[in-house]
Amino acid sequence: MKPPIKNIVKGFSILVLIFFALSYYSYLVYNAALEGKESSFVAHHLTNFANYPARIKEVLGSKELAGIPPSYIPLDPNFLEVNHLTYNLYALNSFWNMGTENWDLKLFNLKNDTVLRTWSLPKKELDFEKTYWAFTNTIPRNSIILPDKSIIISVDESPNLMRLDSNSRVIWINHDYIYHHSLNLGADSNIWACTADPYINGRMPVKGIRNITGDIYKYKEDYITQIDKNSGKVLFHKGITEILLENHYKNFVFGYSDPDKNTHDPIHLNDIQPALKDSKYWEKGDLFLSIRHRSLIILYRPSTNKIIRFIFGEFINQHDVDILSDSTISIFNNNFIHVEKDSIETYCNIIDSLHSSEIITYNFKDSTFTHSLDNLFAKEKIWTETQGLHKVLSDGSTFIESQNQGKIFITSNNEFILKKMLHAPIKDYAYYPNWIRIYEHIPY
Repeated sequence: MKPPIKNIVKGFSILVLIFFALSYYSYLVYNAALEGKESSFVAHHLTNFANYPARIKEVLGSKELAGIPPSYIPLDPNFLEVNHLTYNLYALNSFWNMGTENWDLKLFNLKNDTVLRTWSLPKKELDFEKTYWAFTNTIPRNSIILPDKSIIISVDESPNLMRLDSNSRVIWINHDYIYHHSLNLGADSNIWACTADPYINGRMPVKGIRNITGDIYKYKEDYITQIDKNSGKVLFHKGITEILLENHYKNFVFGYSDPDKNTHDPIHLNDIQPALKDSKYWEKGDLFLSIRHRSLIILYRPSTNKIIRFIFGEFINQHDVDILSDSTISIFNNNFIHVEKDSIETYCNIIDSLHSSEIITYNFKDSTFTHSLDNLFAKEKIWTETQGLHKVLSDGSTFIESQNQGKIFITSNNEFILKKMLHAPIKDYAYYPNWIRIYEHIPY
């Protein structure tokens, strides 16, 4: 018996309604994604809902579910470790302690792995309401040891900057901003930190610029912040956008395409390197600012709010600026960009002849660049899409941290005298290096 015609019509109508509902929902998700998750309440929840399958897949395949901390990286089975150090060289890095579920910050000797001192991070003192990270993910980076054996710690991407005494007791803690990337002491021995606005209800605050059509371009701002090392109080705080606009360089904020495809994060400050003494080209107290998503180094003078020089050209998505002499600086050039193909984002190397990161030296005298250690970087395939660190030592050797690979190196006389991964308690895993700070002498 054939079904009544009205049942066929009813079934077809339901099918059309389901198809319309799916189509309309897809339309809303598509536009929410274009607007950005932070742009509205609806967009935020629609995109989160649409991403549930990806979230479930991510969780099921996560290291955490397997009992492996996120700060661990698989050992490279093809990596041949080398240690020909003939002198003491000290390193400060953070390590996740699975037994205590705390971060331990260890000062150790790269020559023989002897641990000289350990500080433990007190979780109960930390604030995680203003960020989306969990404690195990908020990695302490680029910490600084002071002469009295106290330590300055920035808990990355969280509102936690603190000073602990030699027994890991809190001297002060600052929750004012999100602290990220590098820490450095200025000429007055106070702290310069890269900062961002704290999260509100789990969402990143954004700035908005309205164009002539009424559309709002929303983006994340980064700040340079000076902290009193004795009290933890803020002495100076200024946004990179403000600095650029007040110096009449709005093109560097809004006029350049973003090499990393992160239109919500056009600045991405990742290092503040203070000048500790005068030279012909800068003054004591000036700051070198590394702006990753503009592939730009800015020499900035806080005392007058003036940009002294822009440096760009032979590097892309760089990290870690160091002052080498009174006329030269060195730069860790990541040499990678984000690309998107078939809605899948990935990193790629844009220079066919050099499948690696590199170190570049810039000379203020004639505005020229020099490429360093290219053959060693290429030979060892040293590359890190994000992060990355280097330090030229007093004898001319160079420390290199390839963070994404979990590897550290020291070169001397155009060869490696150290190639190392920081072995973890779990077999076949290592700790990530987390912006290791290198000391040629015990710092206390």
